[in-house]
Amino acid sequence: MRHKAMQRLNRFRSDTTGAVAIEFVLIAPLLFALLFGIMTIGFYVGVSHSVSQLATGAARASVAGLDMEERVELAQAYLSRASSNYPLLSQDAVTPDIQTETTDTPGIMVRVTYAIDGSVMDIANSLLGFNIADITGKSYLAY
Repeated sequence: MRHKAMQRLNRFRSDTTGAVAIEFVLIAPLLFALLFGIMTIGFYVGVSHSVSQLATGAARASVAGLDMEERVELAQAYLSRASSNYPLLSQDAVTPDIQTETTDTPGIMVRVTYAIDGSVMDIANSLLGFNIADITGKSYLAY
């Protein structure tokens, strides 16, 4: 009886048919967490860059205007096409703020705030507690 038990134990120790599956079960959570982190950081960098470029592009588009009202209209028209020019951005999440200065050096300040509700960053906020509610980009252009 003891000899049979030792044979079974030795056979169990030398059997490696399920080793790969067990290794995968041990490594998979770390691998998926790392993959999710890379995607989240990449999405954040992409959206942050898009928001900054959107603000800069709106300020540049306003240069073609003849007076300050026309310049603001051109900047607003550029901002209204945010989702078509920047595929990572959703038009509903973009909140623009355009301020003009007509003092000594006239210029325009375009501030764009992007709410991350419902995106990958919102999921990362809930899981990891990043406390990022929105992404802001701004651009100033003197005329």
